Amino acid sequence: MRRTERGPLNAHWQSFTDDVPWFNDGKERVVARELTRPGRWRLSAPVAETVPHLAALLASAHTSSVSVGPRDYTLFSWETEAGIASWLSPRASPSPRDDLFPAHRALLTAFGGITERSQEPETTWLLNTNESLTADEANHDATFIRSYEGMWADAPGGVPIDLTAYYSISREANGNTTICHRRSGEVLLFAPDHSFDDVEVFEGCPPYSLYRRRGGRTFVEWVETVAQQWASSL
Repeated sequence: MRRTERGPLNAHWQSFTDDVPWFNDGKERVVARELTRPGRWRLSAPVAETVPHLAALLASAHTSSVSVGPRDYTLFSWETEAGIASWLSPRASPSPRDDLFPAHRALLTAFGGITERSQEPETTWLLNTNESLTADEANHDATFIRSYEGMWADAPGGVPIDLTAYYSISREANGNTTICHRRSGEVLLFAPDHSFDDVEVFEGCPPYSLYRRRGGRTFVEWVETVAQQWASSL
């Protein structure tokens, strides 16, 4: 049985655990602290200026500090007609690795990304993802694509990008992965298993490989589109 300790009753955390029962296997101690009202948590002004839609979305959320074993999280939650929607975010990092795209590094100092969601709409790019925008996910570069190099057997020069120059910002359980260029912030989607209708095959690539995604061609554009998708469902 999951062991959860609470001070004042935190109905938003209870709703999250009911909707995402696989998050904790019950072996680690969970402490869910007091629910705070919207507006108490805000991105710093410099970061908010870069991603204003994400900043507004997070500012509109209730927040809860949660510890699961040695790991600390913030639960961002929104009350909707259908229930309580939420994002579980790892603790922000004071010193993200220095080879990430600068806007991502700045974001990670305040917002740790998204590990789980509850009451998730089907219209968001976060659907079926394992992690998005987290420091842990950013540890994975795009060299995993080498396992698929046979796709480019008929393409002169093979895979048309430097795989070490890109890293993952979001990964689906089926392997579809959104990657970001460390210096330019260009975003591509590697999708060998998809039915998306908002993608365009990247130059020099076969279908079901690398794509550009409409509304998500750069890091900032991708983040802002995700924020708008989630906000529109609330």
